[in-house]
Amino acid sequence: MADNGLPRLRARVRSVSDSVKAHPGMYFGAYPAADWPLVIAAWTAADLLRLAERTPRVELTLHGGGDLSASVRGGRVTAPAADDARPVGDIIRAGMWYTELSRSTVVDVAPPGEPQRSGGERRWSGLDVTIRCELDPGLFGVPAADWWRDGVTRLAAVLATPRHRPADGQRVHVTDEATGETADLP
Repeated sequence: MADNGLPRLRARVRSVSDSVKAHPGMYFGAYPAADWPLVIAAWTAADLLRLAERTPRVELTLHGGGDLSASVRGGRVTAPAADDARPVGDIIRAGMWYTELSRSTVVDVAPPGEPQRSGGERRWSGLDVTIRCELDPGLFGVPAADWWRDGVTRLAAVLATPRHRPADGQRVHVTDEATGETADLP
C-alpha cells in the first residue's frame, strides 16, 4: 500500500492550534493572520445568534487587551437527554471548536436552572449567555494590541461576506473598548 503521508501528518498535528498553524487556509480562508481574531469574533457572534430565541442580537466587545466577549439575551439551548450530566454552559462551549484557539474561554449562563424535558431532549429557554475569550497571540503571530485596530470597520467587512453574514434580521452590536466606537452590523 502506498504511503500517502497521512500517518506522518497526524503525528505532527497534535492540537487544533497546531492544525490551524499548519493549514490556516482551511480555517480562515484568505484572511491574513491580522484578521483571524476578527474571524473568531464573527464565529462567536454566529454561534450566539443561533441561540437567540427572542432578540436576534449579539453584543460583541473587542477589549483593549485583545480579549473578546459576546453575549445574547433570551437564548435557547437544546441537547439530547443522553447528555444528562453536562451543564448547559459545557454544551454551548462544545459547539464552539474555535475556543481551542484561546488561552482561556469562559461561558457564563444565567439562569442555568433545570431544563424542560420533552421526548428525548432537554431544553433551556430564557438564558443570558456570555462568552469571554482570551485569544492566544502565539497563534496569530500579531501583537494583541494590533488585533482590534480599526476593529469595527474590519469586522464589518468580515460580516459583509457571504460566509460570515448574519441572517436577515439578525444584528451584531459591536463595541471597541479601546476607542469607544460602536456599530450595529451588518
